[in-house]
Amino acid sequence: MAERIEISVIFLVYMLLMMGIGVYYYRRTRNMSDYFLGNRKLGAWVTSMSAEASDMSGWMLMG
Repeated sequence: MAERIEISVIFLVYMLLMMGIGVYYYRRTRNMSDYFLGNRKLGAWVTSMSAEASDMSGWMLMG
């Protein structure tokens, strides 16, 4: 029973953290361009990692 409570608490903390991050960045977004383009401030590292993650996702789907 104690293990179930621990898992529930960890899940709740995780969800609250994710919602907090979402609210924080929601308030920083001024228009749709900020939302879709990251306010044109994404660096090369973030862009390349995003492209690689998308590429690997496609390959994993194909098998």
